[in-house]
Amino acid sequence: MKGKDHIVFDYSRAEIVTGAFLMLGLAVLGYLCISIGGLRIFAPDAYQVSARFSNVGDLKERAPVKIAGVTIGRVESIRLADYYGEAKLSLFRSVVLAKDTMASIATAGLLGDSYVSLSPGGADASLRAGDRITHTEPAWNMADIIGRTAFGSAAPASGGDSAAPVPAPTNAPKKKEDTP
Repeated sequence: MKGKDHIVFDYSRAEIVTGAFLMLGLAVLGYLCISIGGLRIFAPDAYQVSARFSNVGDLKERAPVKIAGVTIGRVESIRLADYYGEAKLSLFRSVVLAKDTMASIATAGLLGDSYVSLSPGGADASLRAGDRITHTEPAWNMADIIGRTAFGSAAPASGGDSAAPVPAPTNAPKKKEDTP
């Protein structure tokens, strides 16, 4: 017999469906691994600005940047610059911000993750790639908040004299010897 030898694969319908299901499952697993890890296959059209904070708290790289609760970018890096925490923010190009935009570090919930919250200003000039947001608010220190709540807002934040005299209440009843 002249000709080529042919290998014939005879798969049943169940084997083909099982193989397709397995391939789909591996594709979904691969996508989840990439997206949870924060790796982006296609870089979004974004520009970078920076913001300096006196305290970055628990802010981490890849934390979201939000306006009114809507994510408009992410934190690319955090470093120490002139004794301030400097965060590089990557913002979507579709979001144009005024030069006097204010950046603050907020927390999602009571003990949630930190993120950068932006409050747009009203200036005519807008931020461009490489600019710095100059109006910033640092992260809240939970120990200071609890201390101020427990001991009043007039209590020193730290290092103060905790044995300071407490003034007498103004509406206290008068003692017998105080009355004429």
